[in-house]
Amino acid sequence: MIKFFRKIRKNLLSEGKTEKYFKYAIGEIVLVVIGILIALSINNWNSKNQEKNKLVDSYKSIVDEIAFVSPIIENQYARNDSTIIYIQKSLKLLENNNYDSINQLNFNLKGFNRLARLKYNFPVILGFIEKTNPEIIENKKLLKLLQDFKSQLTFLDVYHTYMIDSFQNLISPYTMKNLKFSEKYNTLELIKREDIIDNLELTNLLNLKLETDKGSSQRLKKIVNTMNELKSEIKSELNKK
Repeated sequence: MIKFFRKIRKNLLSEGKTEKYFKYAIGEIVLVVIGILIALSINNWNSKNQEKNKLVDSYKSIVDEIAFVSPIIENQYARNDSTIIYIQKSLKLLENNNYDSINQLNFNLKGFNRLARLKYNFPVILGFIEKTNPEIIENKKLLKLLQDFKSQLTFLDVYHTYMIDSFQNLISPYTMKNLKFSEKYNTLELIKREDIIDNLELTNLLNLKLETDKGSSQRLKKIVNTMNELKSEIKSELNKK
């Protein structure tokens, strides 16, 4: 093809048709430019198509990860609710200052020794957020949900550390000193029966446990809600593609 065009230009020059030669040369340049633009357009289309397919695969993986982890978090949220009920009942029984309540108190103290799990792994979602250019996510609501989810997960991790510290530095030393394991209730119970009367230290620790468990429940619920919104928004995006 190149030899063919070269031969035409040579003939035009040899025949002295300079004006036609220049017109032809310009036309040839235009054809080359058009060819390059077409090639770039095709390449750009292929790149965008590959990017789109990669995004679809990532979205599907995110939905799968949410489907796997969500029941685990929901189960912890439900367990937290039962722990809170045990703690509230324990506080009420302590408030009564009644020796007859000792068995009920020992039964409900099972909530005192529970520690909520707040650390969860989301390698797919976090990897997607870190490696993906935000500009390729056209759905801005989805982008915000992803960013919110990352922030919530980071804060949950910080709150988990706070709960561990409170448990190890305040609750655990008290249980080691004042409680014993009960085979009857499969929990811890007061070593001294008289500790049910005016026990300010246990009351304060139970209140601390109550507040931290309520805080963890609020954060778990927020994470679950965000995951559900994410899943819904991603499914909506997949239906468009």
